[in-house]
Amino acid sequence: MRKTQIWMLALLIPLTIGIAFSGCKEDEDPCTPGDKTALGQAITDAQQVHDDAVEGTNPGEYLDGSKAELQTAIDFAQVVYDGQCPTQAQLDSAEAALAAALEAFEAKKITDVNPAALVAHWLFNGDGLDASGNGHDGTAEAGYSKWGGGTPALAEDRHGNADYCYFFQKGANFVVSQSTALNPPDMSISLWMKVDTLWPHGYFLSNDIWHAWKFQVPEHFKPFFTRHIDLDDGSGEAHINEDSGFPLDWEPAKWQHLAITYTKGKLVFYVDGNLVREADIAEGAPLEPHSGIDFCIGQGLPTAAYDSDDDHQWAEWIGYFKGWMDDIRIYNEVLTTAQVKSLYDYEKDNAITE
Repeated sequence: MRKTQIWMLALLIPLTIGIAFSGCKEDEDPCTPGDKTALGQAITDAQQVHDDAVEGTNPGEYLDGSKAELQTAIDFAQVVYDGQCPTQAQLDSAEAALAAALEAFEAKKITDVNPAALVAHWLFNGDGLDASGNGHDGTAEAGYSKWGGGTPALAEDRHGNADYCYFFQKGANFVVSQSTALNPPDMSISLWMKVDTLWPHGYFLSNDIWHAWKFQVPEHFKPFFTRHIDLDDGSGEAHINEDSGFPLDWEPAKWQHLAITYTKGKLVFYVDGNLVREADIAEGAPLEPHSGIDFCIGQGLPTAAYDSDDDHQWAEWIGYFKGWMDDIRIYNEVLTTAQVKSLYDYEKDNAITE
């Protein structure tokens, strides 16, 4: 049973039980039921919304399973309406629960993402160019010498297309010139990855590591995101928001889609289009990366920023990704659950060529 259905059951079962036992007994005065008019209209309206809705993967359609969840809520409300002697409080509660179910249903309607919200899109179709048109092109660079100085290698993508993704190893990375656009207050990240080797510091994307933000997968195979902020509590103190998503079902050489959304107070993780974790985080303004540190794909820092005199720091904390990456997107707004699912469904079935 889906979470929405469980929630509706928890809310409405006490109502229906109460109604079942609220019928009049022969030795009692006849009960006075509440006014059913508002609930009856709400049920009619909700049923019309349900019947008009179409499930699918296109904008304007609803995520698969959404209609069944709404119908469950409508059916529960109908039970209350049809009760022998529902009180006004029970009728009002049923109406409120149905309104909440409708709100949840509408949240599962797929909407177009504002094209202007796409900050960067690295297709990796033979190069590191930014397909968004915003000029955040990546330059392939050899990794830090103590990692082995690897370079990004073109490879076959998840659809079987040759040279349509990159394999990262030995510090192989792409460097993108720093820009404030790469550090928006609200953001969403979407990418495809296939891990070759797990270790503690497998960085997908790094904007001056923990000094601004980073996205990685450590050895416990939980997507991990951190962001450095100035707290909004008036203390003037900096704080690092961090959280790990739900453990991935890892298999060697298995493509998976990861996404996160970040806004004040909330960090959300998605795996293969499904919401797997919502984390409450501290609120504050994001800090900018250090001057002179560019954005990096595949390594903790651009190779030029490493310090060969500090073996322990670099070896232990600022590593690199070992595996394949493809179709990386950064947005400057929070995508909805329906938008993330729609993006996953489309990219899962279609090779993006431009």
